[in-house]
Amino acid sequence: MKNNIGNMDVTNQSKQTALSGLSGSSRQRRFGLTTFDIKMIGVVLMVVDHVHQMFASQGAPNWLDWFGRPVATLFFFVSVIGFSHTHSKKTYMIRLYVCMVLMAVLDMVLQHVVNYDGAELANNIFRDLFIGTIFMAAVDCFEAAFKKRGNKAASGFGAGVRGGDERTGSVHGVIFGRDDIAAAGKNGSVPDQNLIYASRHSAAVTRGFRVKKTVEGILLLALPFLLSLVLLPFMAQGDGTQSPVMMWVLRILTAVDPAILLAENTVMVLLIPVMYALRNVRHSALWQSAAIAVVAGLYALAGQTQWMMIFAIIPILLYNGAKGRGDKYFFYIFYPAHIAVLYVLASLV
Repeated sequence: MKNNIGNMDVTNQSKQTALSGLSGSSRQRRFGLTTFDIKMIGVVLMVVDHVHQMFASQGAPNWLDWFGRPVATLFFFVSVIGFSHTHSKKTYMIRLYVCMVLMAVLDMVLQHVVNYDGAELANNIFRDLFIGTIFMAAVDCFEAAFKKRGNKAASGFGAGVRGGDERTGSVHGVIFGRDDIAAAGKNGSVPDQNLIYASRHSAAVTRGFRVKKTVEGILLLALPFLLSLVLLPFMAQGDGTQSPVMMWVLRILTAVDPAILLAENTVMVLLIPVMYALRNVRHSALWQSAAIAVVAGLYALAGQTQWMMIFAIIPILLYNGAKGRGDKYFFYIFYPAHIAVLYVLASLV
């Protein structure tokens, strides 16, 4: 009887210890900022910045613009997290592209219907984020090409390679490599010709896979720049002498072309693949913050207020790795909605 009571006491103590440990780990997870928190900080700062944009001609103070300088960097960081953890990167990219096109159309419709001269609408953060996903997809290709362990999908008929140094591989489930052939020679037996062929074939598959992925990565990195070249003939006639047909072609291109030349933050979008490439390194937040600081320093040397993007480092360093509250479609709806509301209000005041 005493033993049973003792066992019950031990069990209760174990439960209490487990519960207290769970509570502690839960508190630890809650400390800092979640993805949702960082996104909401960006949203608030963005609204203040856009209030200045829409009402600047009516006397809105210029210092309101300062609040918007860290916004793009925060959204870039959230995009890196989203692309890293999404269930389907293809779906993620398609959703951003559709939003990019719809936002461009909304900008054109608002300017045509409302016709407010106090602000020029070129707001389309979706374009920057979509271009960022193209660059991140390029990083994925480079990582697949140069990682230490091969990819079983390297061959179309099911041959895979373990290791990129041609020592170990598998074809149709058979493990083989140079060590196997050397062992056969030491034992005095003649190496199986099929084994030799399989080893050579495995090395060829590995090389072919790496070349393919490297080429894909280079093409994806170049794509937003190459698509910018399509716009150059129209920019050459930027004096307003374009024919109506060319004007319509330009409007369509502005909506559908993910050219880095049209990006709201231009080459600053290159921060996205840099932060993405650093996502898995030790102390990744510190390295990402260092990259942001370098870009901010360049803007400071150029005398531009965009150097204030460095303040995005504060919430990034406070990121706790948790997703936070779910808001999958909130930003996709809020972003165009608040642009439209502010633009219309500014035209009525």
